[in-house]
Amino acid sequence: MCIAVVLNPAADRGRATEKEVAIARGLKAHGVSFEIFRTEAPGHATELARKALEEGFSIVAAAGGDGTVNEVAQALVNTEAALGVIPIGSGNDFVKAVGIPKALPQALEVLCRGRVKEVDVGVVETEGGARRYFFNCFGAGIDGQIALDYKRMRYLRGELGYLWAAVLEVIRFRGVRARVEAEGFSYEGKVALLPLQNGPFAGGGFHVAPGASPDDGLLDMVIVDDRSIPRRFPLLKRFRDGTYFRLPGIKRLHVKEARVELERSLPAHLDGEVLPRPVARLRAEVVPGALKVVA
Repeated sequence: MCIAVVLNPAADRGRATEKEVAIARGLKAHGVSFEIFRTEAPGHATELARKALEEGFSIVAAAGGDGTVNEVAQALVNTEAALGVIPIGSGNDFVKAVGIPKALPQALEVLCRGRVKEVDVGVVETEGGARRYFFNCFGAGIDGQIALDYKRMRYLRGELGYLWAAVLEVIRFRGVRARVEAEGFSYEGKVALLPLQNGPFAGGGFHVAPGASPDDGLLDMVIVDDRSIPRRFPLLKRFRDGTYFRLPGIKRLHVKEARVELERSLPAHLDGEVLPRPVARLRAEVVPGALKVVA
């Protein structure tokens, strides 16, 4: 076994670099061959993952949060190499979906002794034909704005940071008219939230799609009608514990493909990473079993 570790030193507000020694020590204890590649800028993790593939590594592990996982996995879709995850970032929702422990010693044990399984990949195509993969979640409503707020934060990180951003947007986000087309389904109305989930969690622990499975060949789509600020706060609590779907004005679909048109462009995120430009039109689809993961 030969493992390339793509380490994002900036993950968790720069605290990820402090764990490099522990990662190297743990991998040596398991007797595996490895090399650590350090990212230097946004997007660099994808380049390093491609370099690792060219050098013949059979496993490329993302050491960071969900953003690092997203960048590394972009290079591994439809290849024979497997994605490993060392969850040392501030947001670690993907590992919950695939069953990788968050604690470092246990995560390294899975990386070195786990089995390779295939999981689905989401694809989003936005205006201009730009296509990008997501592996846990996509959002272009209030959740896209929350991801943007979180990115701009200087101090709060992890679950608390996402929660604070969510409270801010519950108060100030303006609902948007949306048209949604999916297999046998059509919707038009004013929405606050429109996430697509490959896994059950998003935003550092919000239980957006209870029971969502990353290997069922489907994406879970949630449509939340817009509502007044007083009625948004109970919804926020329900999204924390996964019981939101009991409230009125909630629709949940299992889709292979969906098209969305928004009346105005909104910030959007892939696995918590904000896209370079806001979006107004998009098409999303699932590619079953396109990514191998050590879990």
